[in-house]
Amino acid sequence: MIIKADEVRLNVQPVFLEMEHLYKYEGPCRVGQGEALEVGFDAIRNAEWLKAFRQKLADNVPAEVADVRDIIRIKRTDNWDQDEQWWEQLQATTADTDFYIIHSFLGLDDIAVEFGERIGKPFSLEPEYENPCSTTSVAAALNARDRGYEFYGFRTWGELVWRLRILRARKVLQNTRILMAPRNGAALSFSGVDGAFDTEELTHNTGCRFRYISIHELLDQASPALPGGNHTTPGRDTWDITDEDLAEIEAAADDLISRAEEVEVDRRYVVNSLKFFKTVRKHMDRLDCCGFTAPCPDSCSTRRLNEEQFTFCLAHSLNMRDGLPSACEYDACSVVTQQALIAVSGQRCFMGNTMPVVKEADGEWATFGLGGIEDEDMPLLDEHEGHLYMMVHSVPNPRMNDPLEDGPYSLRHFAEEQGFGAVYRYDFNRDKGKAITVARFSPNGRKLLVARGTIVCGNGFRQHSCNTAIVFSVADQGDLFEKQMQVGNHLACVYGDYLEEMAALGKSLGIEVITA
Repeated sequence: MIIKADEVRLNVQPVFLEMEHLYKYEGPCRVGQGEALEVGFDAIRNAEWLKAFRQKLADNVPAEVADVRDIIRIKRTDNWDQDEQWWEQLQATTADTDFYIIHSFLGLDDIAVEFGERIGKPFSLEPEYENPCSTTSVAAALNARDRGYEFYGFRTWGELVWRLRILRARKVLQNTRILMAPRNGAALSFSGVDGAFDTEELTHNTGCRFRYISIHELLDQASPALPGGNHTTPGRDTWDITDEDLAEIEAAADDLISRAEEVEVDRRYVVNSLKFFKTVRKHMDRLDCCGFTAPCPDSCSTRRLNEEQFTFCLAHSLNMRDGLPSACEYDACSVVTQQALIAVSGQRCFMGNTMPVVKEADGEWATFGLGGIEDEDMPLLDEHEGHLYMMVHSVPNPRMNDPLEDGPYSLRHFAEEQGFGAVYRYDFNRDKGKAITVARFSPNGRKLLVARGTIVCGNGFRQHSCNTAIVFSVADQGDLFEKQMQVGNHLACVYGDYLEEMAALGKSLGIEVITA
């Protein structure tokens, strides 16, 4: 089954600690008068606090971030109870709980500290203004033990929910499985030496896992089954395109073409690309994957793409359009980065070759591939000289502005001479001035680069081949370039400023965060 990042929720277990006095008395930790000192009054007060706690959870924790379970009540008396049944009840919830929110108060904080020691799950108390002094006390007690307890302190519910969003993103990564389709080796493509050369190390640092299928088996299955089985898997039942799949593919091709503003590719080539996309999705579904990558040059050199008249581009674009990370050139690091960006932002991604846009001493722009910039946009390059970067690949998608609805797009072909390889084209000139966040995990996942940018113009909208680019400005081109060399070529991006969220996610994973 394919589970998208958008569908993942944090499981939150609230715990309500309460105190009841068994006798009527007054002293340094209990003051009041009249009925406030009577036996039974605490039960009334605790019921009111419980109701308020439940309402605060309902009012503040968004349903798209977390599923909040029924509150567990733990009651102590002024006998200073330490009941093992408390811990049995709490331990029974740990298998599927991601975060605990504890209501504590005077005379109960020791239970919260013991919770951290015994349960070993991420947790917090209610925000500080709800439980004065408890948060700092519990934090100091656990930190003094210096055993890596994951306790969070918050001043407000807004801070608590922001952290829940980050932890939800971490859960997304830790439950991500990526479909990899190697040809010559399981680690790298010949065009991507900065990919995940050690996926076990990437798993260790990010939590993402990887599933594999031979590119030849995948390509065999992108057409109807042959009697006796496919060439690479003779006699086996495989997941080849069916008549039902073909009907779905034909309808999808008509839909894509009918909604495009321009179409510069024959319908049969759209169908060919959709056959591969459908095959990829079938394997993602059977292997419980939510991301995909395949090696472009390694596959191209088999000549099968030329013979079967399609490229991988549209499959990547359609995955990203649906909120599923997908990357060119067998770049697992890009897929993981996209998943992180989707998880923190809810937006749709673009990825590509990412490079500084530079000018030679003679005043000529030297960066490769600027030929698709509109003449009227060229002065913008001069205006932002020294701050320009470009991200280019033929895998844009029309939902970068709205994750639920397509914006305007065109369909063109990838192959210049033969005209095959249906690709999306999106005109990034429509989005001049919009903020973007660009990022990438390093090949081993030990570092995460995050930077802010602003769209200056688009490039390559009317071209074919591996084009379509965002030209964007950054605070310091040289600084970003130096830092990019620690993580690699393909950066991924989403619209909006999510630098702080991505940085917090990196820190929650225990990896080095580099910002630019």
